[in-house]
Amino acid sequence: MPKTDSGRRADLTHEEVARTRGWLGKRGIEVGEPSRLIAVRVGPRLSRSVPGRFRWLAGAVAVSLLLSVGIGFFVLRGDQLPVSITIYVICASLQVALWLSCSHRERTLEPLPVMDRRSGRPPVFKALDAWFVASTVITFGGGAALATAMYLTTSEKAYARGWLIGLGWAALCCTVILVGTLRRPVYAQDTASATIDTELRALDIQTAVPGFYPLVVLLDLSFGGRPDAGFAGWLIAYAVLGLGTMMIGTWRQRRRPALPPGDYGTPVRPLIAH
Repeated sequence: MPKTDSGRRADLTHEEVARTRGWLGKRGIEVGEPSRLIAVRVGPRLSRSVPGRFRWLAGAVAVSLLLSVGIGFFVLRGDQLPVSITIYVICASLQVALWLSCSHRERTLEPLPVMDRRSGRPPVFKALDAWFVASTVITFGGGAALATAMYLTTSEKAYARGWLIGLGWAALCCTVILVGTLRRPVYAQDTASATIDTELRALDIQTAVPGFYPLVVLLDLSFGGRPDAGFAGWLIAYAVLGLGTMMIGTWRQRRRPALPPGDYGTPVRPLIAH
């Protein structure tokens, strides 16, 4: 069990508890104090300031800068690195760092009880929203097809290679998040915490946000990048489809049904009039 310097469990921050209470309230559960296990799982995902998170994000930025320099030197061979590729690398690395920081914070606060290592997990196609899947396919499959076509039919071969590498890195980072989220065991000790586990699995999947990346490519069109002008229409359609499907998936995630009754913490007691 994680200990503080005084030998006790690490304390949740006030923000983590408050965010958990608010998150439960939006899903129809009013509690005065959420159970510790639920706060340990929900709080780090919603809090803006989590102890230790800065180190994860700083490490991600450092890795991104090194990778960007490597792409420019070895792939583009000294040519100017397009803005979009740098953003791809940095944002994808930050997504993984943010996801890992939540898992690390959970383990720091408390060892998570495992209710079921395999059979209790929701099926993959049930956990993944269809719009999220569509956005992922458009982003990485459609982007790879466009980059390959640009490489084969235009003179912008260096740009196309760089775009493919940027897409590959983003796809790898999204895959790490998805596989890690879908394959992790059910961390729960009762029905309520098992329900929360399912909800957080869906929330963590949305961390990947693949539909963001098609929009980034438009920066090169807007700021003098080097995608072939003949592909402008295709790139705009690519961005609209990728971003649009992601936004629909995000909207559906926010409209998830209320949580069923259960022991989520200390119930709110109504004031008694005297």
